[in-house]
Amino acid sequence: MKIVYVITQATWGGAQAHLYSLIKQQIKLGHAVTLISGIEGRLSNQIERNLPQVELVVISNLVRQISLIDDLKAIKSLRALLKEIKPDILHLHSSKAGMIGRLAALRLPMKVVFTVHGWGFTPGVSKKQQLLIKLVERGLRPLTTYYICVSRFDYQLGVENGIITEKHPGVVIYNGVRELKRTAADDNREKSFVLTMAARFNSQKRQDLLIRAIAYVPKDLPLTCNFLGQGPLLAECQQLAQRLKVEAKVNFVGEVDNVQQYYHQSDGAILISDYEGLPISLVEALAQRLPIIASSVGGNEELIHHNGFLVENDPRRIADEIIRLYQSQDKSSMQDDSYPLFQQYFMANKMLEQTQACYLQCLA
Repeated sequence: MKIVYVITQATWGGAQAHLYSLIKQQIKLGHAVTLISGIEGRLSNQIERNLPQVELVVISNLVRQISLIDDLKAIKSLRALLKEIKPDILHLHSSKAGMIGRLAALRLPMKVVFTVHGWGFTPGVSKKQQLLIKLVERGLRPLTTYYICVSRFDYQLGVENGIITEKHPGVVIYNGVRELKRTAADDNREKSFVLTMAARFNSQKRQDLLIRAIAYVPKDLPLTCNFLGQGPLLAECQQLAQRLKVEAKVNFVGEVDNVQQYYHQSDGAILISDYEGLPISLVEALAQRLPIIASSVGGNEELIHHNGFLVENDPRRIADEIIRLYQSQDKSSMQDDSYPLFQQYFMANKMLEQTQACYLQCLA
Protein backbone atom coordinates (compact mmCIF):
# COMPACT_ATOMS: atom_id res chain seq x y z
CA MET A 1 0.00 0.00 0.00
CA LYS A 2 1.21 3.52 -0.82
CA ILE A 3 0.14 6.25 1.60
CA VAL A 4 0.73 9.98 1.38
CA TYR A 5 0.20 12.02 4.54
CA VAL A 6 -0.18 15.79 4.32
CA ILE A 7 -0.03 18.24 7.22
CA THR A 8 0.54 21.97 7.15
CA GLN A 9 3.26 22.07 9.82
CA ALA A 10 5.65 19.24 10.64
CA THR A 11 6.43 20.87 13.99
CA TRP A 12 4.89 19.31 17.12
CA GLY A 13 1.50 19.24 18.76
CA GLY A 14 -1.43 16.88 19.15
CA ALA A 15 -1.99 16.37 15.41
CA GLN A 16 1.72 15.81 14.79
CA ALA A 17 2.06 13.30 17.64
CA HIS A 18 -0.98 11.48 16.27
CA LEU A 19 0.51 11.45 12.78
CA TYR A 20 3.90 10.18 13.96
CA SER A 21 2.20 7.12 15.49
CA LEU A 22 0.34 6.42 12.24
CA ILE A 23 3.45 6.71 10.10
CA LYS A 24 5.47 4.51 12.42
CA GLN A 25 2.78 1.83 12.24
CA GLN A 26 2.58 1.94 8.44
CA ILE A 27 6.35 1.52 8.13
CA LYS A 28 6.13 -1.43 10.51
CA LEU A 29 3.52 -2.97 8.20
CA GLY A 30 5.87 -2.56 5.24
CA HIS A 31 3.92 0.12 3.40
CA ALA A 32 5.43 2.97 1.37
CA VAL A 33 4.93 6.31 3.12
CA THR A 34 5.47 9.91 2.03
CA LEU A 35 4.97 12.87 4.38
CA ILE A 36 4.29 16.24 2.76
CA SER A 37 4.30 19.41 4.86
CA GLY A 38 4.67 23.15 4.50
CA ILE A 39 7.09 23.70 7.38
CA GLU A 40 9.73 21.36 8.77
CA GLY A 41 10.13 20.85 12.49
CA ARG A 42 10.24 18.28 15.24
CA LEU A 43 7.90 15.85 13.46
CA SER A 44 9.93 15.76 10.23
CA ASN A 45 13.21 15.72 12.19
CA GLN A 46 12.03 12.80 14.30
CA ILE A 47 10.89 10.87 11.23
CA GLU A 48 14.18 11.56 9.42
CA ARG A 49 16.09 10.25 12.42
CA ASN A 50 13.95 7.24 13.35
CA LEU A 51 12.07 6.30 10.17
CA PRO A 52 14.48 6.84 7.25
CA GLN A 53 12.20 4.79 4.96
CA VAL A 54 9.74 7.71 4.87
CA GLU A 55 10.08 10.17 2.01
CA LEU A 56 9.85 13.75 3.30
CA VAL A 57 8.69 16.53 0.97
CA VAL A 58 8.28 20.23 1.77
CA ILE A 59 5.88 22.45 -0.20
CA SER A 60 6.80 25.94 1.02
CA ASN A 61 3.51 27.43 -0.23
CA LEU A 62 1.50 25.14 2.06
CA VAL A 63 0.86 27.71 4.80
CA ARG A 64 -1.73 27.99 7.57
CA GLN A 65 -3.07 31.42 6.65
CA ILE A 66 -5.36 31.97 3.68
CA SER A 67 -3.36 33.22 0.70
CA LEU A 68 -4.80 32.88 -2.79
CA ILE A 69 -1.43 32.86 -4.55
CA ASP A 70 0.26 30.49 -2.08
CA ASP A 71 -2.79 28.21 -1.99
CA LEU A 72 -2.95 27.89 -5.78
CA LYS A 73 0.78 27.16 -5.94
CA ALA A 74 0.43 24.58 -3.15
CA ILE A 75 -2.45 22.85 -4.97
CA LYS A 76 -0.44 22.73 -8.19
CA SER A 77 2.72 21.38 -6.48
CA LEU A 78 0.82 18.78 -4.46
CA ARG A 79 -1.17 17.62 -7.49
CA ALA A 80 2.07 17.07 -9.44
CA LEU A 81 3.48 15.01 -6.56
CA LEU A 82 0.31 12.92 -6.28
CA LYS A 83 0.39 12.16 -10.01
CA GLU A 84 3.99 11.02 -9.64
CA ILE A 85 3.58 8.97 -6.44
CA LYS A 86 0.15 7.49 -7.31
CA PRO A 87 -0.81 6.65 -3.69
CA ASP A 88 -3.61 4.30 -2.76
CA ILE A 89 -4.51 6.50 0.22
CA LEU A 90 -4.14 10.26 0.61
CA HIS A 91 -4.54 11.02 4.33
CA LEU A 92 -4.93 14.69 5.25
CA HIS A 93 -4.40 16.29 8.66
CA SER A 94 -5.26 19.86 9.77
CA SER A 95 -7.95 22.04 8.21
CA LYS A 96 -5.75 23.83 5.69
CA ALA A 97 -4.01 20.65 4.50
CA GLY A 98 -7.46 19.10 4.23
CA MET A 99 -8.61 21.83 1.89
CA ILE A 100 -5.46 21.95 -0.27
CA GLY A 101 -5.16 18.16 -0.39
CA ARG A 102 -8.69 17.48 -1.54
CA LEU A 103 -8.52 20.08 -4.29
CA ALA A 104 -5.14 18.72 -5.43
CA ALA A 105 -6.57 15.18 -5.62
CA LEU A 106 -9.57 16.19 -7.74
CA ARG A 107 -10.40 13.31 -10.15
CA LEU A 108 -7.16 11.47 -9.33
CA PRO A 109 -7.53 7.70 -8.70
CA MET A 110 -6.94 7.53 -4.94
CA LYS A 111 -8.97 7.36 -1.76
CA VAL A 112 -8.97 10.57 0.29
CA VAL A 113 -9.21 10.37 4.08
CA PHE A 114 -9.48 13.56 6.14
CA THR A 115 -8.81 13.41 9.88
CA VAL A 116 -10.69 16.17 11.67
CA HIS A 117 -8.62 17.29 14.65
CA GLY A 118 -11.31 19.89 15.28
CA TRP A 119 -13.55 21.50 12.64
CA GLY A 120 -12.67 25.01 11.52
CA PHE A 121 -16.29 25.94 12.34
CA THR A 122 -16.26 24.57 15.88
CA PRO A 123 -17.86 26.67 18.63
CA GLY A 124 -15.27 29.07 20.01
CA VAL A 125 -14.01 30.41 16.67
CA SER A 126 -15.50 33.59 15.21
CA LYS A 127 -18.98 33.47 13.65
CA LYS A 128 -17.54 34.77 10.37
CA GLN A 129 -15.00 31.94 10.26
CA GLN A 130 -17.63 29.36 11.18
CA LEU A 131 -19.81 30.42 8.25
CA LEU A 132 -16.92 30.50 5.77
CA ILE A 133 -15.49 27.11 6.76
CA LYS A 134 -18.92 25.45 6.70
CA LEU A 135 -19.38 26.59 3.10
CA VAL A 136 -15.89 25.40 2.17
CA GLU A 137 -16.34 21.99 3.84
CA ARG A 138 -19.68 21.42 2.12
CA GLY A 139 -18.01 22.20 -1.19
CA LEU A 140 -15.17 19.76 -0.47
CA ARG A 141 -17.45 16.96 0.73
CA PRO A 142 -17.71 15.30 -2.74
CA LEU A 143 -13.90 15.06 -2.82
CA THR A 144 -13.72 13.17 0.49
CA THR A 145 -13.88 9.38 0.66
CA TYR A 146 -13.94 9.12 4.44
CA TYR A 147 -13.81 11.36 7.50
CA ILE A 148 -12.06 10.36 10.72
CA CYS A 149 -13.17 12.39 13.74
CA VAL A 150 -11.11 12.27 16.93
CA SER A 151 -14.16 12.88 19.13
CA ARG A 152 -17.88 12.14 19.15
CA PHE A 153 -18.38 15.90 19.50
CA ASP A 154 -16.73 16.56 16.11
CA TYR A 155 -18.54 13.64 14.47
CA GLN A 156 -21.91 14.96 15.59
CA LEU A 157 -20.95 18.48 14.49
CA GLY A 158 -20.10 17.13 11.04
CA VAL A 159 -23.43 15.28 10.78
CA GLU A 160 -25.49 18.25 12.01
CA ASN A 161 -23.90 20.52 9.41
CA GLY A 162 -24.48 18.11 6.52
CA ILE A 163 -20.81 17.32 5.91
CA ILE A 164 -20.64 13.71 7.11
CA THR A 165 -23.33 11.86 5.17
CA GLU A 166 -24.21 8.34 4.11
CA LYS A 167 -22.43 8.89 0.80
CA HIS A 168 -19.39 10.51 2.46
CA PRO A 169 -19.27 8.70 5.80
CA GLY A 170 -17.15 9.18 8.87
CA VAL A 171 -16.06 7.33 11.96
CA VAL A 172 -14.89 8.27 15.44
CA ILE A 173 -11.35 7.10 16.18
CA TYR A 174 -10.05 8.49 19.43
CA ASN A 175 -6.51 9.79 19.70
CA GLY A 176 -4.41 7.09 21.31
CA VAL A 177 -1.05 7.19 23.06
CA ARG A 178 1.40 4.67 24.39
CA GLU A 179 1.67 4.57 28.15
CA LEU A 180 5.06 5.73 29.40
CA LYS A 181 6.64 3.48 32.01
CA ARG A 182 6.11 4.99 35.44
CA THR A 183 9.16 5.97 37.45
CA ALA A 184 9.65 6.74 41.13
CA ALA A 185 8.00 10.03 42.10
CA ASP A 186 10.05 12.94 43.37
CA ASP A 187 9.71 13.26 47.15
CA ASN A 188 9.54 17.05 46.81
CA ARG A 189 6.21 16.68 44.98
CA GLU A 190 4.40 16.14 48.26
CA LYS A 191 5.44 19.59 49.48
CA SER A 192 3.32 21.31 46.86
CA PHE A 193 0.20 20.76 44.79
CA VAL A 194 1.41 20.43 41.21
CA LEU A 195 -0.75 21.01 38.13
CA THR A 196 0.59 20.70 34.59
CA MET A 197 -0.73 22.26 31.38
CA ALA A 198 0.83 20.96 28.18
CA ALA A 199 -0.07 23.11 25.19
CA ARG A 200 1.41 25.41 22.60
CA PHE A 201 1.26 29.10 23.54
CA ASN A 202 -1.11 30.37 20.85
CA SER A 203 -4.46 32.13 20.71
CA GLN A 204 -6.49 28.91 21.01
CA LYS A 205 -4.85 27.83 24.24
CA ARG A 206 -5.59 30.12 27.15
CA GLN A 207 -2.59 29.96 29.44
CA ASP A 208 -3.36 33.60 30.20
CA LEU A 209 -6.68 32.64 31.82
CA LEU A 210 -4.97 30.00 33.95
CA ILE A 211 -2.34 32.51 35.09
CA ARG A 212 -5.12 34.95 36.04
CA ALA A 213 -6.87 32.13 37.89
CA ILE A 214 -3.71 31.38 39.88
CA ALA A 215 -3.84 34.96 41.16
CA TYR A 216 -7.22 34.13 42.76
CA VAL A 217 -5.97 30.98 44.48
CA PRO A 218 -5.32 31.57 48.22
CA LYS A 219 -1.67 32.23 48.94
CA ASP A 220 -1.53 29.45 51.54
CA LEU A 221 -2.47 26.81 48.95
CA PRO A 222 0.93 25.36 47.97
CA LEU A 223 0.26 25.45 44.22
CA THR A 224 2.84 25.02 41.48
CA CYS A 225 1.70 25.09 37.85
CA ASN A 226 3.96 23.73 35.10
CA PHE A 227 3.45 25.17 31.62
CA LEU A 228 4.89 22.86 28.96
CA GLY A 229 5.31 24.20 25.44
CA GLN A 230 6.54 27.02 23.27
CA GLY A 231 4.72 29.46 21.03
CA PRO A 232 4.18 33.08 20.04
CA LEU A 233 2.35 34.05 23.25
CA LEU A 234 4.93 32.61 25.68
CA ALA A 235 6.66 35.92 26.43
CA GLU A 236 3.31 37.64 26.92
CA CYS A 237 2.25 35.00 29.45
CA GLN A 238 5.57 35.28 31.30
CA GLN A 239 5.06 39.04 31.57
CA LEU A 240 1.49 38.51 32.80
CA ALA A 241 2.72 36.19 35.58
CA GLN A 242 5.17 38.88 36.68
CA ARG A 243 2.53 41.63 36.64
CA LEU A 244 0.15 39.51 38.73
CA LYS A 245 3.03 38.54 41.06
CA VAL A 246 2.43 34.81 40.69
CA GLU A 247 5.77 33.94 39.08
CA ALA A 248 6.72 31.93 42.18
CA LYS A 249 3.75 29.63 41.52
CA VAL A 250 4.36 29.06 37.80
CA ASN A 251 7.09 27.19 35.98
CA PHE A 252 7.58 27.82 32.26
CA VAL A 253 9.31 24.61 31.21
CA GLY A 254 9.41 25.04 27.41
CA GLU A 255 8.97 22.29 24.84
CA VAL A 256 9.54 18.77 26.17
CA ASP A 257 9.47 15.30 24.64
CA ASN A 258 8.44 13.59 27.88
CA VAL A 259 5.04 15.05 28.78
CA GLN A 260 3.97 11.89 30.59
CA GLN A 261 7.03 12.07 32.85
CA TYR A 262 6.01 15.57 33.92
CA TYR A 263 2.46 14.32 34.48
CA HIS A 264 3.78 11.50 36.64
CA GLN A 265 5.33 14.13 38.90
CA SER A 266 2.03 16.07 39.06
CA ASP A 267 -1.16 15.94 41.10
CA GLY A 268 -3.41 16.89 38.20
CA ALA A 269 -3.55 17.94 34.55
CA ILE A 270 -5.21 21.15 33.43
CA LEU A 271 -6.04 22.44 29.95
CA ILE A 272 -7.70 25.79 29.38
CA SER A 273 -8.59 26.53 25.76
CA ASP A 274 -11.23 28.20 23.61
CA TYR A 275 -11.90 25.13 21.47
CA GLU A 276 -10.65 21.55 21.10
CA GLY A 277 -11.03 18.40 19.07
CA LEU A 278 -9.78 15.76 21.48
CA PRO A 279 -6.46 16.87 23.02
CA ILE A 280 -3.69 14.28 23.13
CA SER A 281 -2.18 16.09 26.11
CA LEU A 282 -5.18 15.05 28.22
CA VAL A 283 -5.09 11.50 26.86
CA GLU A 284 -1.50 11.35 28.14
CA ALA A 285 -2.81 12.57 31.50
CA LEU A 286 -5.25 9.66 31.60
CA ALA A 287 -2.37 7.29 30.89
CA GLN A 288 -0.64 8.63 34.01
CA ARG A 289 -3.80 8.25 36.14
CA LEU A 290 -4.27 12.00 36.69
CA PRO A 291 -7.45 13.84 37.59
CA ILE A 292 -8.22 16.54 35.03
CA ILE A 293 -9.51 20.11 34.98
CA ALA A 294 -10.45 21.19 31.44
CA SER A 295 -12.44 23.85 29.64
CA SER A 296 -15.94 22.72 28.76
CA VAL A 297 -15.32 22.74 24.99
CA GLY A 298 -15.14 20.25 22.13
CA GLY A 299 -14.36 16.65 23.00
CA ASN A 300 -13.04 17.38 26.51
CA GLU A 301 -16.25 16.03 28.02
CA GLU A 302 -15.40 12.61 26.57
CA LEU A 303 -12.22 12.52 28.65
CA ILE A 304 -13.84 13.25 31.99
CA HIS A 305 -16.03 10.60 33.63
CA HIS A 306 -15.90 11.11 37.39
CA ASN A 307 -12.16 11.78 37.09
CA GLY A 308 -12.13 15.56 37.08
CA PHE A 309 -14.03 18.75 36.35
CA LEU A 310 -15.14 20.73 33.32
CA VAL A 311 -14.98 24.50 33.77
CA GLU A 312 -16.07 27.70 32.06
CA ASN A 313 -13.29 29.91 30.76
CA ASP A 314 -13.45 32.38 33.59
CA PRO A 315 -10.44 32.94 35.92
CA ARG A 316 -12.49 32.87 39.14
CA ARG A 317 -14.29 29.67 38.15
CA ILE A 318 -11.00 28.06 37.15
CA ALA A 319 -9.55 29.05 40.53
CA ASP A 320 -12.58 27.50 42.26
CA GLU A 321 -11.98 24.18 40.49
CA ILE A 322 -8.29 24.20 41.39
CA ILE A 323 -9.23 24.72 45.04
CA ARG A 324 -11.92 22.05 44.74
CA LEU A 325 -9.45 19.51 43.39
CA TYR A 326 -6.87 20.38 46.05
CA GLN A 327 -9.42 19.95 48.83
CA SER A 328 -11.11 16.90 47.33
CA GLN A 329 -11.19 13.72 49.37
CA ASP A 330 -11.72 11.75 46.16
CA LYS A 331 -8.40 12.37 44.37
CA SER A 332 -7.40 8.72 44.61
CA SER A 333 -10.82 7.71 43.28
CA MET A 334 -10.40 10.12 40.35
CA GLN A 335 -7.03 8.57 39.60
CA ASP A 336 -8.62 5.13 39.63
CA ASP A 337 -11.27 6.39 37.18
CA SER A 338 -8.78 7.94 34.74
CA TYR A 339 -6.76 4.83 33.98
CA PRO A 340 -9.62 2.44 33.03
CA LEU A 341 -10.94 5.18 30.73
CA PHE A 342 -7.53 5.29 29.03
CA GLN A 343 -7.40 1.50 28.71
CA GLN A 344 -10.89 1.26 27.26
CA TYR A 345 -10.77 4.03 24.64
CA PHE A 346 -7.42 5.75 24.23
CA MET A 347 -4.62 3.23 23.87
CA ALA A 348 -2.41 3.64 20.80
CA ASN A 349 -2.97 0.11 19.50
CA LYS A 350 -6.74 0.69 19.33
CA MET A 351 -6.29 3.89 17.33
CA LEU A 352 -3.88 2.22 14.90
CA GLU A 353 -6.05 -0.86 14.39
CA GLN A 354 -9.15 1.25 13.75
CA THR A 355 -7.30 3.53 11.30
CA GLN A 356 -5.98 0.52 9.38
CA ALA A 357 -9.50 -0.87 9.20
CA CYS A 358 -10.65 2.47 7.80
CA TYR A 359 -7.99 2.32 5.05
CA LEU A 360 -9.03 -1.21 4.08
CA GLN A 361 -12.70 -0.24 4.03
CA CYS A 362 -11.92 2.69 1.71
CA LEU A 363 -9.93 0.48 -0.67
CA ALA A 364 -12.62 -2.18 -0.65
